[in-house]
Amino acid sequence: MAKVLVVDDQAANRDLVVTLLKYAGHEPLEAADGHVALAQVREQRPALVICDILMPTMDGYEFVRQLRAEPDIAHTDVVFYTATFMEREARTLALSCGVSTVLLKPTEPEELLRVIEQRLAGAAPVAPVADAQQFDREHLRLLTDKLAFKVSELEAANQRLSALTELNLQLASEHDPHVLLDNVCRGAHGLLGARYAVLAVRSRDGDARGHLSSWGLAPEQVQALQPLAVDAGLCGQVLADGQARRFVQADAARLPAELPPAANGLIAPIMSLQRTYGWVLLADKLGAPAFTDDDQHLLCIYAAQAGRIYENGSLYQAIKQAAELLQTEVDERKRIARDLSVANESLEQRVLQRTAELHAVIDGLESFNRSVSHDLRGPLGGIAGAARMAQQFVANQEPERAIKFLQVIATQAETTGQLVEALLALARASDATLHREPVDMNALTAEVLATLQPAAAPPPVVVEPLAAIHADRKLVRQVLANLIGNALKFSARATPPQVRVGMASAVQGGPLFYVRDNGVGFDAHNAQQLFKPFHRLHDTRFEGSGVGLSIVKRICERHGGTVWADSAPGQGATFYFSFGDDPPA
Repeated sequence: MAKVLVVDDQAANRDLVVTLLKYAGHEPLEAADGHVALAQVREQRPALVICDILMPTMDGYEFVRQLRAEPDIAHTDVVFYTATFMEREARTLALSCGVSTVLLKPTEPEELLRVIEQRLAGAAPVAPVADAQQFDREHLRLLTDKLAFKVSELEAANQRLSALTELNLQLASEHDPHVLLDNVCRGAHGLLGARYAVLAVRSRDGDARGHLSSWGLAPEQVQALQPLAVDAGLCGQVLADGQARRFVQADAARLPAELPPAANGLIAPIMSLQRTYGWVLLADKLGAPAFTDDDQHLLCIYAAQAGRIYENGSLYQAIKQAAELLQTEVDERKRIARDLSVANESLEQRVLQRTAELHAVIDGLESFNRSVSHDLRGPLGGIAGAARMAQQFVANQEPERAIKFLQVIATQAETTGQLVEALLALARASDATLHREPVDMNALTAEVLATLQPAAAPPPVVVEPLAAIHADRKLVRQVLANLIGNALKFSARATPPQVRVGMASAVQGGPLFYVRDNGVGFDAHNAQQLFKPFHRLHDTRFEGSGVGLSIVKRICERHGGTVWADSAPGQGATFYFSFGDDPPA
């Protein structure tokens, strides 16, 4: 049995390697970055280090260079296990700092075990360290190239986002539903690069086609579309189940016969929260063999936004027509006309407010996807690798070994489930309808504390007198539970732990409350990062999904209030929050 140190900033990645080491009979050690790993090597003297390259605080290259600079531990063998888009450069730089083996993620568990046993058997001596100046130059060049690659990706994303923003502004300012749909068809065609685009929606009563738009087709092809039914073929299935679909040439036979031939395509539903109105179809991706997952995701967001704005536009048109009819009675019924004018202005504000909320939802969805694609990749990769190992052991009639990997699968699945539950909670905080009512903040705080603290435990929470507010009681309760729960969690190691709930002021904008603790605190410059989904300033010693403060922010802002934090490392933290001053309905 040998000591093996696993260095990776992602806990899910470490868990899979640690499980493999335990299965092989070795003693695993763990570290989340190069700085901690260096201290572990000095203290524990492992026979082998399996290290990621790109990590916060100290990356893998700098870790190895400092390791080789200390005579007592310079002989320690290191294997790089990382995900990189520059394989050749990474291997070259690894050799220059004394690492001869580089494994690229994902690696099959069997191959990873084989390399571990090979290195522990002393298959190759530790490579010599290259000239320090040359290493620094190569190290800097590799990191710079990686940064340039990321910058290129961001530039491409920004260009697409700029185009999408411009289209959104056009859609938000258009009240004519038919002009709106024409702009949606044209915008989707240009945004995602298709040979042609077709959009169809049902009439208001839902019995027939209400509007048809196309872009990129010849006049005779447009004419041939006139008999097209909204609910025909594959397009009708998208309309029925509200799910986007990509298709290839083999599926083209299921398209409505009136559409021109297509080798590949993408169909997304145009829908609001209440109903599905129609669909938009893009055919033959330009510059690529087919549409991608990102294309599908972007078109779904764009089509969903179009559906909601279309719904608002239809409502606006109905209101406008009613206002024009009523205007004919202005001379005879001036008082009624004035009342209707006020009603129209109020409705106009609601339309604008709803459009602004839709923009905020779409921006949040883009952020979610980036976070989810990062946070779910680790657990899902672990599940896939462990499942293959378990399948192999079952086939070899080794149930005890299979059970170990089934336990890994269960743990990773539970992690994935927690992330999904966190996303659902964030979505509920964004979409729930506000039911404002008088809220006794003193009684509600006591109710929250009763659920957060055992009855027999001494109360480390001091509650000052709090003003009553007019808000959604369930959502305010969630804000208090998240903030007080965080304060208890991060102050648990203080001696003694102290948490205080109070009111800072009661000025225009409603009462300003706070939750203060004497816990670990954080750098105030990073305070805004706390309120972004899945952004965490502390390591995995403190449990949590990373969305609790995002939920708090959304609830406060939906009430017309705000939330912010003040802190310093080791000096506790204070979270201020309010719920606006809306009068009772």
